[in-house]
Amino acid sequence: MTTPFLDLITHDQLAPVLLGFERAVEQSFREDGARVTGDEMRRRLAICERLFRALRGDLGWGLARVLDHLPGYLCCELDGVPWAPDARKVWVPADGHPGTPATERRRT
Repeated sequence: MTTPFLDLITHDQLAPVLLGFERAVEQSFREDGARVTGDEMRRRLAICERLFRALRGDLGWGLARVLDHLPGYLCCELDGVPWAPDARKVWVPADGHPGTPATERRRT
């Protein structure tokens, strides 16, 4: 995970990636009802970046696949639920199989 973040994407992919992070964080706040603070937003964005580096950098996933799975994996991380990257060889964007365990979001 030492690859610089911007080496994982092209210049024109930066805006979609940041939008994907924003949507994942916004969805996580909406689902868990947590108080939105600057510190909590930074924490969740840091988790998104770590997940992105693992999925894109370490596993070599395509950008659409990473962004499609990001909200579910973020929620697992926030809830302390173990997860493993989807190991399917064939993947279709938003196909309803995010590869995350079915969990009821914990309210904080």
